[in-house]
Amino acid sequence: MYPEAFDYLTCPRHPEARLALEAGARYAVDGAILRGRVRCPTCGARYRIAAGILDLLGPLALPDSPAQLTNYLPLTAWGYERIWRPRALTLLSGEPLGYDRELPLVAGLLAPGRGGLFVDAACSNGLYARAIERARGGIPGHTIGVDHARPMLRQARAFARAQGLRISYVRAKAQSLPVAAGSAAGVAMGGSLNEIGDADAALRELRRALAPDGRCMMMGLVGARGELGRTLQGALAAGGVGFWPLSELNRRMAAAGLRLRAQWRYGVVVFSLLVV
Repeated sequence: MYPEAFDYLTCPRHPEARLALEAGARYAVDGAILRGRVRCPTCGARYRIAAGILDLLGPLALPDSPAQLTNYLPLTAWGYERIWRPRALTLLSGEPLGYDRELPLVAGLLAPGRGGLFVDAACSNGLYARAIERARGGIPGHTIGVDHARPMLRQARAFARAQGLRISYVRAKAQSLPVAAGSAAGVAMGGSLNEIGDADAALRELRRALAPDGRCMMMGLVGARGELGRTLQGALAAGGVGFWPLSELNRRMAAAGLRLRAQWRYGVVVFSLLVV
């Protein structure tokens, strides 16, 4: 968590109330806030920063499904980018779709060089947050990664620190992003809409966070066309992972107030650029 994040962070109970850092915080050499408390000036709610991560959910927050529960496991957080994620889109799409294609597309669509706030919602290990911050090129602003799983956020912060990137990580849900309405120049979500629980609420929240000229980049999975793919997706649905036909996904995004500007499909993998 970096001090510049407080130019943007708001209380989850009062989204227009800017959170304030209380006195007595502990800092790292690079200026990161390692430990401290923040407070909402409207309701007085206090939240804890520990190990450099702001926790807006607290110890009683639980995952909403078995699929989300796996992200609470330290082994999942450790192996996600080391084992699964670099190969995932190639396996799912049936064609070469590694980081060398994916991340330039993400950064190109969001255009972080415009400056301002960029949010990686349901960020897991922070892959998109790091791509955004690298592409910012020193332009003023900040990148914030949001996820509900503390082990994922710890790993995300470790990866960002290893690359010398000033990214703040916050434990919160995508259905309640801790930023003011219309404050984000860009919002990204990579694959998480399928397992996020209330997907429609998450889409509405992405729309709320976007500035009038903001951009939303979403990568997600749609319903498979083949029998084997449909069978596998049906089995995953029992654990809380949903797959919609592309037309249904687009309908949901439009219903949330997100207008589709461009879209690319590779097998079941879909990239969408959306505006308000």
